[in-house]
Amino acid sequence: MSKVQHLLLITIFACLGTGLMSQGYNIGIRAGLGQSTFSGPTEEGESFGRSGGFHFGLNFQWNFNDIIGVRSEVLYNQMGSSYKFDSPEGYYVFVPEDRLTNIIIRDTAMMTLDHSNAYIQLPQTVHFTISNKLELFAGGYLGFLISPVATGNILFGGPGAKQEHSFRQGLNFEYFSDDEETRFGSFFGGNTGTPILIRADGRDVTLRGVENSYDFNAFNIDQSRFVSIDYGLIAGASYYLNRGLYIMGRVEYGMRDITNNTSDYSFANVNDNETPVFNNDNDKNLGIYVSIGFRF
Repeated sequence: MSKVQHLLLITIFACLGTGLMSQGYNIGIRAGLGQSTFSGPTEEGESFGRSGGFHFGLNFQWNFNDIIGVRSEVLYNQMGSSYKFDSPEGYYVFVPEDRLTNIIIRDTAMMTLDHSNAYIQLPQTVHFTISNKLELFAGGYLGFLISPVATGNILFGGPGAKQEHSFRQGLNFEYFSDDEETRFGSFFGGNTGTPILIRADGRDVTLRGVENSYDFNAFNIDQSRFVSIDYGLIAGASYYLNRGLYIMGRVEYGMRDITNNTSDYSFANVNDNETPVFNNDNDKNLGIYVSIGFRF
């Protein structure tokens, strides 16, 4: 049993025990689906889109009276965003087999990624009962990132290009494990696919069929792209089908820049000395969620 499962079980028993001892408390469960994206500035050729995910969790509510209550939750929530970079002037840093000097080539580049960042969230909200059916709420959340991943592909040189350096490569990033071993490990270790053999500027180059490091341009980046803690605001409403069963809609807006500025590098620009150009963008989580829940 994982640490996350242990935490959820402990929370269940704690909430059950506390709820049974007081008539002013409710315990509940809810689960549902969501659409989220990264909200922030982009450079030329970049765009963010929505990404789907699911959530589930437990909640514990203290009711001051029949109108106002305060709810605490422990929630597993998948957030993320689709990403596309499409530019006629992209670049790629090739590491030739002789490893004497790297080669930077500019050409048409298109990259797509679907980010899925799993958080353990601790939402805190104030609930206002408008009628027997309708409840409004607002508050904030604190989120702990436990699994940031992304999958996609990159096409360099264009779909009809005849240049010897053109290639298509799969991408499979696990940002918390992007380390030296991942970047420079054997081509035959892990899920790296069939090696891609090309020539760049007249020199032999071997690429992984599936690149599993965000630092595929060999910039020696030693931090995850995403920070470990997020926080933000919540607002929404619940519609009760009966005394216990409800449908909830909520919006979450992150207040923190979720990307490390020392790891968030540009895919459109690179320095002449083969060092990355870092983006000081303020990227935030933005999500819309629908849940089905039950309170006891």
